[in-house]
Amino acid sequence: MDLMNYLVAIPLPLLIVAVLIVVGATVYMVVQYAKLKGLDGIREDVYQLILKAEHMYEESGTGKQKFKWVVSQARMLLPDWLQLIITETMLENIVQRWFEMVKDLLDDGKVNQSLKE
Repeated sequence: MDLMNYLVAIPLPLLIVAVLIVVGATVYMVVQYAKLKGLDGIREDVYQLILKAEHMYEESGTGKQKFKWVVSQARMLLPDWLQLIITETMLENIVQRWFEMVKDLLDDGKVNQSLKE
């Protein structure tokens, strides 16, 4: 309850500026991480995890288990501060889109959405 008393005592414009600074710093750090690692580097790491999962879980009907394993491993590749920002659901959506791109590429050698009819 003491925290609420402190927050109420802070003028609203100052609180808004502080929140904007934190959000700005977070966006900056995410962009710097993506530049350092490169989106292609991150995507390649995830593709390697997909291949590893395919070899680890060879039995039929383990698609969801493979996917969960890939997402959990990909999450551990992220820096700790980025793990706080990117939720499990966000990462699942990203990995799913990349997986669909791989499937599209494999069907005719082009990423042209030929699988979606």
